[in-house]
Order: sequence, then structure tokens, then C-alpha cells
Amino acid sequence: MKTFILRTFDRFKSAVGNTALIFQRELVLLLSDLGVTILLLIVPVVYPFLYSLIYYPEVVRDLPVAVVDMSQSSDSRAFIRKLNATPDLDIRYECISMEEAAEKFRKRENRGIVLIPETYSSDLALGRQAVVSLYADMEFFLYYKAMVMGAGLVSIEEGNDIQIKRLLNAGLSERQAEVFSNPFVISGNSIANPAGGFASYGIPAALMLIIQQTLVLAIGIMAGTARERHKLGTLIPCDLRRMGTFRMVLGKSAAYFLIYAVMCFYMLGAIPAWFGYPDKAGFSQLVALMVPYLLSAIFFGLCLSVFFKNRETPMLLYLFLSLPLLFLSGIIWPLSNMSPWWQVVRSIFPSSHAMLGYIKMNSLGADISETSHEIAMLWKLTAFYFVFACLVYKTQISKVKKLVLDAG
Repeated sequence: MKTFILRTFDRFKSAVGNTALIFQRELVLLLSDLGVTILLLIVPVVYPFLYSLIYYPEVVRDLPVAVVDMSQSSDSRAFIRKLNATPDLDIRYECISMEEAAEKFRKRENRGIVLIPETYSSDLALGRQAVVSLYADMEFFLYYKAMVMGAGLVSIEEGNDIQIKRLLNAGLSERQAEVFSNPFVISGNSIANPAGGFASYGIPAALMLIIQQTLVLAIGIMAGTARERHKLGTLIPCDLRRMGTFRMVLGKSAAYFLIYAVMCFYMLGAIPAWFGYPDKAGFSQLVALMVPYLLSAIFFGLCLSVFFKNRETPMLLYLFLSLPLLFLSGIIWPLSNMSPWWQVVRSIFPSSHAMLGYIKMNSLGADISETSHEIAMLWKLTAFYFVFACLVYKTQISKVKKLVLDAG
């Protein structure tokens, strides 16, 4: 019994030592490769900051607009003043014709045109519906949103004022006219995105995708480099062929996990705090989500790494997958509108569940129980890709042993 315990302890000690050796070797290789160092240390630092800085204003304010006032009446001038008073629009030009306004639009001097017809004032006086035409720049949806929101709010306010005047003329008191024209008040309260901005909506999901994509790319580049460096063109070095499959997978994974555990503090802690993004998730909630996410992404990258023959191949996969994965996340396009086939496709990528879980936690304030589905899926993917990574690395180790025997 004592011999068995000592033998078991020696095996465990040897396994831990070999795993630590592989971990140390992988970490040294990672940090000595300039391209991989940039991917693992520079990109996760610079990209979130750069994206956030670009979209920092969040929403478009004071959109330059040209007005073509064909009515030239007191009513039309009042409407223009109200448009200019909104935070969304800035009446930059008052043109005498649509041709002049269109020419300024083509020169990008304005991003929208408001056309007030000649009959605007007379239509209001006769109780007819007045039509104001908007020509919005659809090149960017934020421009279109600012144009429609600003003009829409003014038209509602103008309509209420006109109705109140008519009710006052009909003999109602001012209070009665106000209640009759606006019988209920809507109090809008934004829950997930208080700023109503693009960055608060898109950047948190992009942060999670950056983690997976840079991990997979770095692992792939290291695999391609290993094949280029070794004489036999193998993924596993000849001197490590006796280390064992589990030790190989765990040692490599630990090196990537250590680096990204540190990077996640910056990406998920500092960036939301600096730029005012929703930050409702607690530390324990983020740990519950990020541990399986990092593990599943690392094992996923190890599974793919066996297919990379050189350093350049992973970049093609990175470019091909990044945008589709963002659309498959369920953030840009709702899951309820996806076909069952696409939902199956999205479920094999760790980023799909991590992005949705992170948005629920950080923007909606969901706790661990409310994101249990996403966390459970990440653990399932972790188990699946770990087993698969062990199988493919076992195959690679067997291949190295065979090549060494044949060469010897």
C-alpha cells in the first residue's frame, strides 16, 4: 500500500512538473514572438480603447441640415426655430431652392434637407394636414436616426400646439385643452442603454469577440510557427513527445489563460469605467462567465491549430469569421428571427454565448441564475473542445513518435 501511494505521488509530481515545464516553455515562446506578443498584449489593450474613442460621443448631435422654406410664413419660421432648438439638428443653411440644398448635400456640407411647402401656413389655417418632407442621409444610420428623431419630436410638439389653439378657440380652458390634446404622458426610461448610444450597444459585445478571435489567432500562429521551425514539420517538438497528451494540452492552455485572465481585468473593468458603458455585473458574475469562456476559447483554438501549416493561415480564418460571428451573437440580429440551422451553427462558437451572457449581466443586470443557460453552454463547449483537443494532440504526438522511429 505504501509503495502504491509513493508511486502515485511520484506520478502526480512528474505530471505536475511536466505540465509546468510545458507551461513555462509555451509562455517563453509566446513572449519571444513579436507577432503573437502584439496579438496577446497590444491588440486587447489598443483595440477596445481605440474603438471606444472613435464612438465616444455615442450619439450624433447638431446634425447639419439645410431648410428649403417655400412658405416664408410666421408658422414655417416657428417650425424652423423649433427644429434648430433640438439637440439632434443644427439648421446650418436656409436655401431658396431644392437644387441649392441638394448641391450642398452632394458637397457634404449638410446631412439632411427639410422641405416646407408653399401651402404650409394656409393648410394649417384651413385645418388641413400640412406635409413637411425630410431628405435624410442614409449613408450612416446614426445620421438618419438624428434627422428622424429631431423632426419627429418637433412635429408632435407642433401638432399639440395647433390642437390646443383650436380647442381654446372652441371655448375650452387652457388646462382642458392641454389634457384633451395630450391625454397621457409617456415617461421613457432606458434600462439597458441609458445613453442610447452606439458604443454602449456594440462595444461590450465586440470586447468579448476580440478575446476569442485574438486567442484563436495567437494559438494558430504559434502552431504554424512550430511546423515551420521543426525539421519534420510537426506540431509537437520531438523532445516533448513523451510528455503526455493531458500535460501538453493543460500546459499550453495555462499559458494563454494566465495572459488573458490579466487582460480581462483591463478590457472588462477599465474600459467600461473610462467610457461610461453599462457596468452592472459584479466580480463574481464576471468570473462565473469568463472562466468557462476563456477555457472554451483556448481549447477551441487548440483544436483548430492542427490545421494550420504556416503563420499566415490563421489570419484568413480570423478575417473570415469575425463579422459573421458578430451577427450570429444574437446582439445585432435577434435569435428569435434566426433559422434553427443558424442557431445550431452559432452554438458551436464560445463567443456567441459569452457575448449574450455578458450583455445580459453588464447591461441588463442579470445575475448568474439568469445567465445559467449561457454559462452552462460555455462549460459544455469547454468539456467538448478539451476532449477534442486531447484527441487531436494525441494523434499529433503519435505522428511525431512514428516519424522519429522512421527517421532513426
